[in-house]
Amino acid sequence: MTDQCLSNPSAHLYLKGDARGGAFPFVVEPFSEDYTGRLSWRFLGNQLLRCASLHAGMCGFGYDDMQEAHHVWVLSRLVVELEEMPRTNEAYTIETWVSRIYRQFTDRLYAITGNDGRAYGFAHSTWALIDVQSRQPMELSTLPDDGFVRFLIDRDVPIKGAGRIRLKTDGEPARTLQAYYSDLDINGHVNSIRYIEMMLDLFPKSLYDATPVRRIEVAYSAESYCGDVLKIYTTDAGNGTHLVEIQKEGGVTVVKAAITFG
Repeated sequence: MTDQCLSNPSAHLYLKGDARGGAFPFVVEPFSEDYTGRLSWRFLGNQLLRCASLHAGMCGFGYDDMQEAHHVWVLSRLVVELEEMPRTNEAYTIETWVSRIYRQFTDRLYAITGNDGRAYGFAHSTWALIDVQSRQPMELSTLPDDGFVRFLIDRDVPIKGAGRIRLKTDGEPARTLQAYYSDLDINGHVNSIRYIEMMLDLFPKSLYDATPVRRIEVAYSAESYCGDVLKIYTTDAGNGTHLVEIQKEGGVTVVKAAITFG
């Protein structure tokens, strides 16, 4: 479903001054919902990453372009906040643009809207550009042609950005998993959205029956690979928010998250 953006004439770049953003249309198809009949977090998360890749490619700094330069984009932070998820057969658009560049990081924002103009929600992500050989982040301001400055759009989203996530992990983990083939992405490590699925699986169906997830905030700290044993810790922070941390061998933090139910 996601790849239909590539050939769909309504997927486009739009101009705002001298900067460009992208808008990509979707429909909630039967295989993309969860048990409630709404778009699943797995599909939405992967669509956000896919639209980022498509937009970057249209602007000349996508996956293929960066591979030629021996660089790769790495997701550092992701915040998604929703009023509601679209339902089966509902059409929606994911709009994305780059809003800020600072040293080794860049902020990419998203708006998720329906054809009737309703705002389903918004997202805020932070990315780093990593040198494949050194595994060190690049100074974005030093890249040729002023880096990506010409693509910036001075437009914010009405949600709070990423904060600090702290929880104690000195007890027993809530769950222990091992990473396998189906968890991996094209870079050979566990997919960013797969971690979100692992964390959402911590909570009982009765909680989802009572209230939907309204906000997910994720901080990515390290990569994990096939065969890694992942320990997942969680604590109830109150007010519907649960803090989660995933660690791999040696107590290395891979991911931290704050998940808020409505």
